[in-house]
Amino acid sequence: MPPKLKGKTQKKKKTKKQKDGSGSIEEQYRRAALEVDVLQDHLALRRHVTRRAQELKEELQEKLQVLQSDIEGERDEKQAIYSEMTRKQRNLELESSERIQSLEEEVAELKLKLAKSQNELRTFQEESARKAAEKEVEITDLRTEVENMEKEYETLLHSCLDQLLSKLNTADLQWTKQALSIHQQHKEMLLDCGLNPLDI
Repeated sequence: MPPKLKGKTQKKKKTKKQKDGSGSIEEQYRRAALEVDVLQDHLALRRHVTRRAQELKEELQEKLQVLQSDIEGERDEKQAIYSEMTRKQRNLELESSERIQSLEEEVAELKLKLAKSQNELRTFQEESARKAAEKEVEITDLRTEVENMEKEYETLLHSCLDQLLSKLNTADLQWTKQALSIHQQHKEMLLDCGLNPLDI
C-alpha cells in the first residue's frame, strides 16, 4: 500500500493538479483502480504465500509429530531394552552371586574333607609306622629267639650225639667182647668135634 500523505500535502497536490488542469476524475479513478488491482494482486500473492507457509507449517508440524512419535517410540524401545538388560544383568548378578556362594561353600566343605582326610592319613601313617616298628621289633625278637633256640637245639643235639656215640662205643665194646666170647666158644666146640675152624 502506498503511504498515506498528510492532509496539507494532499491539498497542495490537489490544488496543484487543479491549477495545472492535468488531473481529471477519470484519471484519478483509473489510477485508483490500478492501485486497487496492484493491491489485490499483492494481497493474493501474500495470501498464496501465507497459505503455502501455513501448508508448510502443517507439513512440518506433521513431520515433527511423526519424528516426535518415532523418537518417543525409540525412547520407549530403548527404555524397554534398558529395563530388560537391567533385569537380565540383575538376574545374572544374582545367579553369579548364588553360584559364587555355592562354590565357596563347596570349597569350604572340600577343604574340611581334605583336612579330615589328611588327618586320617596322618593317623593311619603313624599307626602303620608304629605297627611296622612293633612288627620289626617282634620279628627281631623272634629271630633272636629262633637263633637262641637253634643254638640250644644244636648244643642239645651235639650233647645227645655225644652221649649216643659214647653209648654206641660202650655197646660196641660189649658186643665185641660178646662176639669174641661166642666165637671162642664156637671155636672150642668145633675143636672138640675134631674140626679145624680155619678149614671151615
